[in-house]
Amino acid sequence: MLSTIRKCFFVGLALTMAIPTSAKAIEFNFDWKGQIAGFRVSGSFGYDETQSYVNGIVRTDDLDFLNISFFNPDGNLLRTYANNHLDPGVNFNFDTSRQLLLQEGSFNEPDGINLGAPNFDRDSDNDPALASGLSFWSKPPRSETPHLHIDDWDDEFGFPTGFSSHEDVAFPPFTTQELIDTGRVGEAYVPPNGQPVTALNKKGEFARVTRATAVPEPVSFLGFIIVGGGLLATGLNRQ
Repeated sequence: MLSTIRKCFFVGLALTMAIPTSAKAIEFNFDWKGQIAGFRVSGSFGYDETQSYVNGIVRTDDLDFLNISFFNPDGNLLRTYANNHLDPGVNFNFDTSRQLLLQEGSFNEPDGINLGAPNFDRDSDNDPALASGLSFWSKPPRSETPHLHIDDWDDEFGFPTGFSSHEDVAFPPFTTQELIDTGRVGEAYVPPNGQPVTALNKKGEFARVTRATAVPEPVSFLGFIIVGGGLLATGLNRQ
């Protein structure tokens, strides 16, 4: 019987060691749709959840990966930026406790977002003459109203503007009708000749995050006892 106990102990130990004690990587997806034209961004990111982050915020340099794709209003892929966290000017901030992307601040602030190509907003330090590529970015205007933009900086794809000088925007505090009333919505999307994708009484939205991977539960010493104990009982019954 002693031999059986020893065998069960080592089998239980081997099984316990074969199961990860905790998950190291966690992955999320994010999506956003513009309020006026209906441009979309979709992406994914991941980080090591076993690490601790200041105030629970995962920032650009903390990421294992960050990918983002831009789609036109018909849903056709325009461009993908893989490993975007390694590109200059990218700003990413994720609140792990609320599982929320921070998007209410300016594109270059700790509570803002700037993905894709570098940002060439008029207040940035970039040279607008060098602007190219697609960007998804945040910036409150002078009134401090949070909102998001999509920009095709070099007008590479030739889409009409959705709001002001931007291909598309989303203003979570304002309805689509309120944006039209400002006189800044592009003619292509103003009724009766045009039509925005969002109902006139609906407000814009921030990018939403969804969890992409399931995380294995940690294996405790109690689990080891259960595994080993079960094997031991089986061995004893056979004896």
